[in-house]
Amino acid sequence: MYVSIESAFKNFLENDCKKIQKQKKIVLASKDTEALHQIRVSLRRMRSVLFTFQSVIPKKAIKNLDTKIAATASFFDKARDIDVYIQNYLKKETLSPTESLLYKIAVYYREEEYKKIQKYLKSYKYKKFITALQEWIETKKWRKELKKKQLSALENEITPFARNFLKNYTDEIISYGSTVGTALQDLQAHKLRIKLKKLRYATDLFAPYLKKKNSLRKTLKKLQDILGKIHDIYVVKELHKIFLQSQTDEKLIAYTQKIEADNMNRRKELEEAFFLTWKEFKEIAQ
Repeated sequence: MYVSIESAFKNFLENDCKKIQKQKKIVLASKDTEALHQIRVSLRRMRSVLFTFQSVIPKKAIKNLDTKIAATASFFDKARDIDVYIQNYLKKETLSPTESLLYKIAVYYREEEYKKIQKYLKSYKYKKFITALQEWIETKKWRKELKKKQLSALENEITPFARNFLKNYTDEIISYGSTVGTALQDLQAHKLRIKLKKLRYATDLFAPYLKKKNSLRKTLKKLQDILGKIHDIYVVKELHKIFLQSQTDEKLIAYTQKIEADNMNRRKELEEAFFLTWKEFKEIAQ
């Protein structure tokens, strides 16, 4: 079955737009953690789609939309960070008095974030955003910014385009990874995590059109998970600054310091796992 580049692009965006609206109803009804996460995933995947197709739908055609999607996604970040924090450190059958206090603080800030999110999802600002997004996709507004030759290129079949993008972007990531050296700095880890996330999204999206090795997708997921955990360690420090801003309980402060100290040891293990998996990734990608 022939699928054009433009049809694939439109379908990818439409699917996630529908998912956002479905998950929005769940978040409004129950403050569901997974539903909120899925909204974030869909928004980020849409931005990844815009990035993936930049060679045929250039930045000037999507810049305004990309900025709006990024701004919308930012509304959900802190709530998701707190959800992950609670899951990683405070989801236990029995909590000590200090852990109970920390849990109470984390839940308070989580509730505050979810209130903001629910208010935003009910707002005219969000309605305007989602309506404009749906219209942009449905009416193919990107076409207004393209020349005749560019419009013609959109009719080409998706498979060669997908194959070419994955090869070129994989090469770009491997080239960037070669600059990391023997130690993984926070900024490098963050940039590489974003690049790998885009590659993984593209690999998943293009899977129906290409016979890609499952081993590559699995290794990509492993790398993304490792770098995600390294990022979470950084986030923990930032959350502790928020949680402790009006706290004087010495046991609570000592407990959070222990979490951060344990995380630094864990980071070393994660970094070792990264370099082993990175080597595996490069071998499979060749």
